[in-house]
Amino acid sequence: MKDVCVIGAGVGGLVAARYLREKFCVTIYEASPSIGGIWLYNKHETGVKHTPMYKNLRTNLPKQLMTFRDLPYHKDIPTFLTHGQVMKYLEDYSEKFSIADLIQFNTPVTSVKPETSTDPVKWIVSTANGSRLFDAVAICTGRYDTPHIPPIKGLDTYTGKYEHSKDYSSPELYEGQHVLIVGAHASGTDLLIDLCEHGVKADISHRRPEPKVGLTPGVFQYTEPVLFEGDVVYFKGDAEGHRFDVIIFATGYDTNLQYLDPDCLIETDVIPRPLYKFAINPKYPTMAIFNQCVFIAPFPFCEYQALYFRQILLGEIKLDSYEERLEEAWNLVKRKPDLHLKYQYGLHLDQFEYNKDLADMCGILLELENDMEALSRLYDSVGKDRGVNPSTYRNKEYKYEGESGDYKMIEDWNLLETRI
Repeated sequence: MKDVCVIGAGVGGLVAARYLREKFCVTIYEASPSIGGIWLYNKHETGVKHTPMYKNLRTNLPKQLMTFRDLPYHKDIPTFLTHGQVMKYLEDYSEKFSIADLIQFNTPVTSVKPETSTDPVKWIVSTANGSRLFDAVAICTGRYDTPHIPPIKGLDTYTGKYEHSKDYSSPELYEGQHVLIVGAHASGTDLLIDLCEHGVKADISHRRPEPKVGLTPGVFQYTEPVLFEGDVVYFKGDAEGHRFDVIIFATGYDTNLQYLDPDCLIETDVIPRPLYKFAINPKYPTMAIFNQCVFIAPFPFCEYQALYFRQILLGEIKLDSYEERLEEAWNLVKRKPDLHLKYQYGLHLDQFEYNKDLADMCGILLELENDMEALSRLYDSVGKDRGVNPSTYRNKEYKYEGESGDYKMIEDWNLLETRI
């Protein structure tokens, strides 16, 4: 039986292990002392590496898109979840499929290198405890580990206080201060709302050509910062400098796959590339890197990647030639020539066609297609509501209606007679 290494015990690692262990011997290396990945809230702990999770976070996707196929949330849980509810779900999933006994905790991986003297290639995976040879490796450490702060002129000598959104814990820590959030994607908007709802004066800076709608009254929207001098910030098109007590950069993350040896033939700056089907090493398809796309629902996305990788390892899927795999993989980083490289893996609604494509190759599309179409419409509907009502969209609940084959929005949770 083949030995497969899974790196990471968050969303991607758990679902990968759930499917791979059915056919292979699986070992999971997890750097932290717990499962959960970014869903582990540990900001109250000292002496540990903190995750991006913060006290008041609620999901910006509905629970129907935060689940794996064979373990639904309890029907009495609201549509938009707390981080504690997601963490409990992952713990229940791990218990249901006996995943914990596969995990070596507190074991960060230091190197992954192909052993090309074997046919097929094997993988040398190294940790502080030594090195081990595996037949395949699934890298499931996600994208949210290493904060990205843009190189703005003067920031290196800025005398004011600034941090990354990964450091944010709770609004109480900013009481009586004037906070600027830089970045207006999901995390930046959510932090702004969290601060404002708890009485903290907060404004936001972004590149959008139009003001963001639906924010707390009184929030000022600045253009992007272009210069820092002393403790003063200058914004694009504004000659006047501004001071803030704290600046929080909600500007995303850099890829953290430096432990991949160059012989893996994967470039690791900005985004890992090339990746066939957004997941598979074109040269060595016994290596997969899961969950590298953005603007997706990661639970189903990772689940279909896990199923696809398992079928590849079983020899049930006939792959294109290496040359075809490589060409397709490089084309994926040229999909949107007008956007920065880090957004080339942004899928939005395309993720559902991608999921259907993987499900089809795995032979399970027929039984899932109708539900996948309904989830696509749900994702689109919630996204549009979030765009115009960022402060209130989480107050709504969604219920599946069998007759229409769609999720119906109900604004009052208490009106739901049957909750799913």
